[in-house]
Amino acid sequence: MSLIGTDNSKLTRAATASAIAGLSDIVLETLATRSRAAGGYLVALDRQGTVVFHDAMAAPFYVRYVLAMLRSPGYFEAQFKSAVEAMTIGMGPQVWDWLPGAHIAAVPYVEKRQVIGVILSIIRTENYTIGEDIQREASRLGFDSIWLATQAAAVEGGSSQMAVAASKMLLAMIKDQVRLVSGDTEIQSLSTQLANSYEELSLIYQISGGMKVNRGASEFFRQACLDVCEVMSVRAVGYSLKMENNARHDPAIVGEHSLSAEALKRLTDELIDVLRVRKSALFVTDIKNDKRFAWLTGQVGQILAVPLQRQEQVLGCLFALDKPTGEFDSVDGKLLNSIANESAIYLENSMLFEDVRDLMWGVLHSLTSAVDAKDAYTCGHSERVALFSKRLAREIGLPEQQIERIYMAGILHDVGKIGVPEAVLHKTGKLTNEEFDQMKKHPQIGARILADIKQVEDLIPGVLYHHERYDGKGYPARLSGEKIPMPGRIICVSDCFDAMTSNRTYRRALPLEVAMIEVRRCAGTQFDPALAEAFLRIDRDEIRTLIRDHQAHDVKPLPSPDFGLKKT
Repeated sequence: MSLIGTDNSKLTRAATASAIAGLSDIVLETLATRSRAAGGYLVALDRQGTVVFHDAMAAPFYVRYVLAMLRSPGYFEAQFKSAVEAMTIGMGPQVWDWLPGAHIAAVPYVEKRQVIGVILSIIRTENYTIGEDIQREASRLGFDSIWLATQAAAVEGGSSQMAVAASKMLLAMIKDQVRLVSGDTEIQSLSTQLANSYEELSLIYQISGGMKVNRGASEFFRQACLDVCEVMSVRAVGYSLKMENNARHDPAIVGEHSLSAEALKRLTDELIDVLRVRKSALFVTDIKNDKRFAWLTGQVGQILAVPLQRQEQVLGCLFALDKPTGEFDSVDGKLLNSIANESAIYLENSMLFEDVRDLMWGVLHSLTSAVDAKDAYTCGHSERVALFSKRLAREIGLPEQQIERIYMAGILHDVGKIGVPEAVLHKTGKLTNEEFDQMKKHPQIGARILADIKQVEDLIPGVLYHHERYDGKGYPARLSGEKIPMPGRIICVSDCFDAMTSNRTYRRALPLEVAMIEVRRCAGTQFDPALAEAFLRIDRDEIRTLIRDHQAHDVKPLPSPDFGLKKT
């Protein structure tokens, strides 16, 4: 063990943390400064009597002469060792007058009912003279007696009673300083814990804020993994979803890693298998010694995995790889488990949302099928109009959520034809005014059918106004220009285009180029000119593919000059 530093150092501590465990450098340095100001010299010994700290800023008389004697082998060393070993709990200051020219008052330092060290308060003797004993020691240590006398005169002397009083005061100050340092340490620890808790709560709040049921699971979990990776400071974070109904998403991982897609899939499958049995956090601290995951040796060092679980069902897993600052601990496990619990709530709600969404789509398609069953000649028309409308909405840069709602409105735009007599729907010639009046009621009928379904009320404008014209000559409300809601204007273009390019009972489908010419010709009158121009920008081959894939029926053509604009 290294005992002390050089005499030129400042305050010197040459002990390990275990020498006098409860006394920090800060405490000893503070005590040494105060002792020096009073003319004394502070030294700390461990339980074996070895010097582990001394005030290197004290006067040379102490640092060079007294310290040298304390450390000298032989007589003094044996004396100190036996005296320290004799120290017991509750023992008061002990006066040791073994060193020529110095009074030493020793007090035990006790922690947890054990003497773990001794604090020495040393002062020069009051009537210091270079006697025979001091000359002998000075000669043995290689000091000039005149130099030693000069150094002794530079410090204030005192009695052994003064050394005892100083030691008692030091002992009281030690207790105060230890309490202060301990309090500072606890405050610092609490501050660190609060900072960590704040980061963790912020992370959970941030992830909770992204729990929108209409947000894709892949998008949600990828962002959650990025956030966890940053807060936990780990090499990588990933997830895998594998529900009991065998529906699954491909596993994903973010961060720094070398896992291939095959290795990632195998890892997540094995993690989910383990977590379905244990249903609690899995810690793998040494990958090479774990039979289940040793095959990852060289790629991964540590794994922390938690289940994405709702009630008793494990829906997948969330995992972290390799913590650079040490091993994963219970705090990491609790944090990741909290994130997993929040994410599992989102996942369950997302699944319920998908079920409701699928149910709603089933109802909408059933309504459309009912219209198709009543008017077989326009079978597939609603789906094509919905697809054209969706493509046009995307062409003009509408948000994705609004595009989907316009698509749904396109699906339902002719649902009101359920209320139109079949004789009118199936007529193979031009409609009479009375018949056309009946046909013109279908947007309003459709709006009434949807009015009581809260989830689709935003689709009603597209259904109600898809036969309005930009010049104000349409129906049912004779709206014009931008007074016509955007969904109505978009579906109007798509509806008329599909009517022109589809076979009907009263005429054959127009060629694509002819229909495009008609769209351009009717821009500004029947159609919103900006929407007509956007529709014309769509690639012709894309439109041909859509028509080819969705055109349902071909019927014999019947002559008609109106391009189907009155009957769609």
